[in-house]
Amino acid sequence: MKSPQTITTNGAAEASPQFSVGSLIYSRAGLFALFGWLLWGDFSFTLMETVWASVMPLHLRQFNASNTVISLALVTIPQVMNLFLNPLISTISDRFRSPIGRRIPFLLFATPFVSGFLILMGFSRQIGEILGRWLRADQSDWISQESLSIIVVCSLIVGFRFFELFISTVYFYLFNDVVPEKLMGRFLGLFRIVGTTAGALFNFFVLSYAESHTSVIFIGAALVYGISFSLMCLKVKEGSYEPPPPMKETSRLAALGYLKDYFKTSFSHRIYFLIPLVTALAAVGNCMAAFNVFFATSLGLSLDQYGKIIAVSGLIAAAMSYPVGCLVDRFHPVRVMVIAKIGLLVLAGCWTNFLFFNYSSATTFWLYVTISALSVPMLAAFNAAAIPLLMRCFPRAQYGQFCSAWAMFTAISTMIGSLLAGSFLDLMKAVYHGANFFYRYVPVWTFFFYAGSLVATLLLFREWKKLGGDHYVPPGSECTQVSDGE
Repeated sequence: MKSPQTITTNGAAEASPQFSVGSLIYSRAGLFALFGWLLWGDFSFTLMETVWASVMPLHLRQFNASNTVISLALVTIPQVMNLFLNPLISTISDRFRSPIGRRIPFLLFATPFVSGFLILMGFSRQIGEILGRWLRADQSDWISQESLSIIVVCSLIVGFRFFELFISTVYFYLFNDVVPEKLMGRFLGLFRIVGTTAGALFNFFVLSYAESHTSVIFIGAALVYGISFSLMCLKVKEGSYEPPPPMKETSRLAALGYLKDYFKTSFSHRIYFLIPLVTALAAVGNCMAAFNVFFATSLGLSLDQYGKIIAVSGLIAAAMSYPVGCLVDRFHPVRVMVIAKIGLLVLAGCWTNFLFFNYSSATTFWLYVTISALSVPMLAAFNAAAIPLLMRCFPRAQYGQFCSAWAMFTAISTMIGSLLAGSFLDLMKAVYHGANFFYRYVPVWTFFFYAGSLVATLLLFREWKKLGGDHYVPPGSECTQVSDGE
């Protein structure tokens, strides 16, 4: 990759139109390099996300944290932060201009802090013990060691998520700025292959050691992520952008006017409300994801069996990601999303059978394997369509703003849903007097909200058809689109 303006193999502008986006022009070699670095960054990013999301529920359970506390720490608090920070980060990123672009500076800034907090998470038990000895130096015993350790873990999660939000928010906006639109489905197919492979490798080889080698796992993930993601940021080049429109005056009334305009624009059309509604309802259903490992163990599966099933399913999904991405390019992400939602709802219903029937260990294992295998193509379709749907339906010039409104809507729903999900499980725990059977209600919750998400998806499909279907143009984009420096 030679420059942010033209990327060729021999200095000539030999690229075809399908290899350009904004002021960036790619040769085949340049496009290959771009995909390579972005996918390498995705591998390290997904590994980091998988480690903290998979290990933390088990780590908190070691301190006897309740289901409500686990939901609060892993879902609710991060979503509260997302609610307030995502719109700010997204809007500033849209307007930011620097010699290295408008997205990459945010990624470079946050990466070392994310790695640092990952390392600290690995030593949360030791930090809690040191604080416990210090607090008990005067022989007081006003807080238990377990409670103190939980507070330490939750505090580190807050610090980690603050900086991780810069990455998870801006990283996906970068794709829209540097990847040609006609190749987006294929790129995101490869993106899913690499990301899923990273998660599968962790689940297959490492998850079974999550409780015994916590520190080593977090340190390793922090180093791999910090080095790899930083290299990606230095190698990928953004193009040039037109100057952002001038800011309005910063008086209190003007700020209120800006806020009003933000919401009015972001939800200016029915379709701009249905898109976040689809995601929000699915996200509330997925609030139980942190408890999936406990659902599996309540059925009699071991942690090692669960990790290997998830890993193999992930590898199969990875193999399907590229062809499914091609289908998204051909048939449009809205159509693919409808099919994926129908399949996921049916399979969520299949998981609920464990609530009503008890099987032998062998039968339970193979039923779990079968339903997991059937879920793979539907999850692959959903993941392949999710980001392209936003890119196809939101105006490009204000993509960050619209995504931030989408994320804010989803964050509010997830924040409330996670609290209710954890409380629901604690209520079921009381009903069953602490027996792990109550975890079998996890898919019941998921099924209910997946049904709502399917209804919203069908409404979205109908609205998209009314607005032109394959000839759809984002409402209002005629007045807001910019040339991206061309």
